[in-house]
Amino acid sequence: MSRSPHSAPVRRAPLACATLVALSSLTFASGAIADDAADRVTTLDGLQVKGERAEGYSVRRTSAGTRFDLTAREIPQSVSIISHERIADQNLDDVIDVLQNTTGVSSTQSDSERTEFYARGFYIDSYQFDGLPTQMVQNWSYGDSGLDLALYDRVEIVRGATGLLSGAGNPSASVNLIRKHADSAELTGSVSLNVGEWGRNRTTVDVTTPLNASGTVRARAIGSYLETDAQMERYSQRKQLGYVVIDADLTPDTQLSVGYDYQHKRANGATWGGFPMVFSDGSSTDYPVSFNPSPDWTYWDTTSKRAFATLQHAFANGWKLKVGATHDKTDADDKLFYPAYNDWATGASNFDPVTGAGVSPSAGFYNTHRKVDGLDGYVDGPFQAFGREHQFMAGLSYNQREYANYGDYQVGGKDAAGNSLPWDPFDSYLGWTGDIAQPDWNPLPLQSAGTITQKAGYAATRLSLADPLKLIVGARYSEWESEGEGADRKHDAVTPYAGLVFDIDDTWSTYASYTEIFQPQVARDINDRYLDPVDGKSYEVGVKGAWFDNRLNASLAVFRIEQDNVAQTTSQPIPSRPGEFASVAARGTVSRGFEFELNGELAPGWNATFGASRYVAKDADGADINPRLPQSTIKAFTSYTPRSASELTLGGGVNWQNGIHYPVPAYGRFEQSSYALVNAFVRYRLAPQFSVQLNANNLLNKMYYAQVNGYGAYGEKRNGQLTFTYNF
Repeated sequence: MSRSPHSAPVRRAPLACATLVALSSLTFASGAIADDAADRVTTLDGLQVKGERAEGYSVRRTSAGTRFDLTAREIPQSVSIISHERIADQNLDDVIDVLQNTTGVSSTQSDSERTEFYARGFYIDSYQFDGLPTQMVQNWSYGDSGLDLALYDRVEIVRGATGLLSGAGNPSASVNLIRKHADSAELTGSVSLNVGEWGRNRTTVDVTTPLNASGTVRARAIGSYLETDAQMERYSQRKQLGYVVIDADLTPDTQLSVGYDYQHKRANGATWGGFPMVFSDGSSTDYPVSFNPSPDWTYWDTTSKRAFATLQHAFANGWKLKVGATHDKTDADDKLFYPAYNDWATGASNFDPVTGAGVSPSAGFYNTHRKVDGLDGYVDGPFQAFGREHQFMAGLSYNQREYANYGDYQVGGKDAAGNSLPWDPFDSYLGWTGDIAQPDWNPLPLQSAGTITQKAGYAATRLSLADPLKLIVGARYSEWESEGEGADRKHDAVTPYAGLVFDIDDTWSTYASYTEIFQPQVARDINDRYLDPVDGKSYEVGVKGAWFDNRLNASLAVFRIEQDNVAQTTSQPIPSRPGEFASVAARGTVSRGFEFELNGELAPGWNATFGASRYVAKDADGADINPRLPQSTIKAFTSYTPRSASELTLGGGVNWQNGIHYPVPAYGRFEQSSYALVNAFVRYRLAPQFSVQLNANNLLNKMYYAQVNGYGAYGEKRNGQLTFTYNF
């Protein structure tokens, strides 16, 4: 059965505001780059650079998207960096917070614990940890979207199809979480206390220490504990995090990292779905923001344990080898409640506005388990040909995901003959206070189980065709196999990739890229057979700029995605699978649009990010895909530290999205109008090692739906948080 009951002193000229016009207005800066770079040169004796660290809101170089160590404007795709400094300024807690503040990424909720992310109209299912690829899905919700950020230094998001490095996946985006490492040969660390609205209390401790006299072996430990209630009554959350990593310089050219992290979250009063949005006469239920459609015995617990190791070696000829391995185990335990109130086929509400009848209680008790083993290794380095230096990269990848989901689903109300089912129906859902006893649970039968294995080999080369012209060409061969779920499947595919970058001058470059799409799917046809994998093509062209030694980057991308075999749900039930509807494979699904981003350091002490995106995604019949997602978004944030008052930092930003809707045949559609969320922060350093920071969220107290799918949930109203940090 389906889990779900419904299918965030150098010379630098000032910059204009970050709009599309800004992309052209910044050209004047290119002439000053040489002078700027010369002013900033500092010689450090004996320093060995082990990896790229974020500076301000950006990084100078990254391997995101290609494995090659490149600047942002050398990568022929759209890339966003959410740096550690920006995470601290915006007080971002988890993956949800990061992606909600990322250019071109939108989110929607299924309930209080499941948040899904989309880019360019498609679901994001490709994730990486330190570049090691894996896939995450939310239908059984293992808590992936709520992963704590305390152990991550930054997050890199590559938008568009990323099949070269991730294999099977949607043409949306790939999210790479870069862990914090023991990068200090001296004892250092921090302690922070964050308090806020609804009894929020979060404590984080982060300590790095050498383990030998020379500092070639170092350890870092991070612990965090969060407890908070919420604006929704009867809801509370407790989160625990433990992380330890040991980094060792085995030789000056060989580094080994081994680590382990543990995360546990308990959400009491968790929702399944949300509150009913409409009465049977079509009028809105208009619940207050504090309304919780669940009783107090519901909960949703998730626990993840992840061990990892990375070995990298730099050869004398400029080549390097990197091998990474991971083993993670995730478990979820939840008891959930669902107020069923509508007709599945038409969406018509049975909820009587006068008597309150028509809402039937249903509940689920689930234990779910997932185990993932991953291994990825590659080599890359330079080679000479035709009088020029080029780069080559090749690797092997293995990923196996085993899962088993157990559950008992209880339904209340009356059957077709009018007889009461084992769990009594509601007399009225009006005046709901959560006062309902648990049903008599049955032993948990196995609902689904299986193993998904991906094996792949990939290679790419970066050819220097001319001084200003670089071509990246590569391909990935993938073997994808699924065992279990009643039908074993096996697919193999070759995913080609090509990207051409032309340097217009020292500031500007333009690019074009192409890749193909391969994505097996779980949708079934009327005969209970899986649909063929989605296949398609992704095209992207754009222009990029970089200033101030790559501290400030801008990009404008235009894209088009074409897909075939995309599943479209019909109203025809699958005879062999009660409660599930058949899908058909549609051809001609197209998404097209643009993305603009300006990110980095505008001037000394002034960091900013501005992103604007717009896409239109249509199915084969010309209907919008996922209309409950915003097609236009603007996300901006800035921070400023005055040179005359370096102890003070202040800033703020705004996230805007256009209106969305959810079609309901019985009433037309539910609508959420466009809205903007305004945030601000101020930080003051009371002493060299001690600072206090205030973050204010949703300053205008905008009331909006964070969930619109027949069931609803509100976004957070105005709230504030205060953070005290001590560094040593």
